[in-house]
Amino acid sequence: MDRFDFFAHLPRNEPGGTSFTSAYLSSVKIHPTDRVLDLRSAGGDRTVWIARSRLCKVIAVDEEPRYAALATKAAEEGGAGHLVSTVTAKYDDLPFDDESFDLILAESSANGLGLAQALSVWRRLVPKDGFIAVTYPGVVNKESPPEVRQPIEARMVEPMKTLKEYHEIIKEAGFELVHQTPLPNILWETFYTDAVRRAWALIDAKEATKETPVVRDVLAEARWYRRIGRGRVFIQAFMLRRGP
Repeated sequence: MDRFDFFAHLPRNEPGGTSFTSAYLSSVKIHPTDRVLDLRSAGGDRTVWIARSRLCKVIAVDEEPRYAALATKAAEEGGAGHLVSTVTAKYDDLPFDDESFDLILAESSANGLGLAQALSVWRRLVPKDGFIAVTYPGVVNKESPPEVRQPIEARMVEPMKTLKEYHEIIKEAGFELVHQTPLPNILWETFYTDAVRRAWALIDAKEATKETPVVRDVLAEARWYRRIGRGRVFIQAFMLRRGP
């Protein structure tokens, strides 16, 4: 069992929610003629919501090929099959022409690249004054010890930084910060509640044990958030406008 097998039965494979997506999207106007790229789309929950609520075409990209069928099914069942298409690709090697999209949504997809590298790679895909909405984890205190950082940084390529440091990275990458908002604590808690429930259901069904790696990691991360991480780490959404 890997992370796909575990999370394919849940709405998200990272903390988040459509209310969070809506909060940062409220800062820009999306037209039905716009083309939107949704990176790390997973099972398509966010993709379908955007397509239906904004009536625009969305290309859903995930590095895990098994998610494509799930996202397509979700789009068809959600009445957005004509608006959604799926692509399997690496987030640092996307098969699209320059300035192909009016908006890129990148929830959690920069974690494996680093924020500066991700913005550098994706910048070409939007025109001047186009938008990239990226979410990224950080720490409230720059001197946070390893026990605060480790569970999140284990899935990142660089140490977490503070909000001020991220603002500097964004500016240096040639983007204007239009809007920002943190992931609410309730959505962190909802994610871990769903994940823990899924873990114990697998254990009860004897499809996994507490020592199955993905189950062990999920249970440990939920304990970490509730005992240590809450209020000491954040996931921030940045709505960015590309400069010249």
